[in-house]
Amino acid sequence: MSPDGFITVIGCRKCGKCDGVCETGALYHVDGLAMINHEKCNLCMKCVNICPNKALKLLD
Repeated sequence: MSPDGFITVIGCRKCGKCDGVCETGALYHVDGLAMINHEKCNLCMKCVNICPNKALKLLD
């Protein structure tokens, strides 16, 4: 069961650890910064869990 809310990006350091982790294509990058397409995001939390800088967060 997925949580309620949405993923936001605050303080992305362009490390690239989240590259390719999103199976739905919701996570993408603009000039190296992580961005989320909320219409595609299924809240699987893979990006949140892999980010070493805690820049990807679940907000409810």
